[in-house]
Amino acid sequence: MLRLRQAGRRTSFGEFYLAQLRFISWKVWAVQLLIVLGMVLLLRNALQEMGESVQIVMMVSIAAPLLVMAGIHTLTRSLSCHMLEIELSTRHLLEKLTMVRMSLLGMADLLGLTLLAAILSVWIHSDVATMLIYLLVPFNLTCLGCLWLLNRVRIPSCGYYCLTFAGIVALVQMILAFTPKLWVFEPAAMGVWQMMLLVTTAGIALQVRGLRKTCRSLETASSLM
Repeated sequence: MLRLRQAGRRTSFGEFYLAQLRFISWKVWAVQLLIVLGMVLLLRNALQEMGESVQIVMMVSIAAPLLVMAGIHTLTRSLSCHMLEIELSTRHLLEKLTMVRMSLLGMADLLGLTLLAAILSVWIHSDVATMLIYLLVPFNLTCLGCLWLLNRVRIPSCGYYCLTFAGIVALVQMILAFTPKLWVFEPAAMGVWQMMLLVTTAGIALQVRGLRKTCRSLETASSLM
């Protein structure tokens, strides 16, 4: 009877997914929305003041690392807030919790970048797929670096390392945005961008796999204690 009662009270994956959606603070979603809206306003003002579409694209692409920065605290809260022992003691696996939270934040980021790419393509009369590649490459690069750090720095301050890396990516983009006559956004360089997108996507897949192994090792260590 106890087993039947426990089986009947078990939450489905859909219910668990929605629960994690509510678990993420509304402030995270608000910050992501403000970043997207802020970039839209920046794009509108830049179109009136700047004639260089290349410089405009580079400025808008800064939104990619900023969106990653908005969700870093949610992914590292278990360690930064000393909640890892509590989450390891629940009936939900740490690996499952981490992957669900990461997917929710990732989908929100991709939705914001897709919206920016669509607006950018309409306002500067360019291909939306091209604009999306210009936004996804710095996004993938930031995610790759943060995942690499999370797999190797398992201390309460690991979130600050991720924020520092994302800030460096944003700073480099800002410097490049104010550097005139760059060839990186020329049509001839599109092959390089596509290659970078493929390489960073493959790197993210490997780092996600490594993060799953890290979560499993933490669960195994907790069960042996």
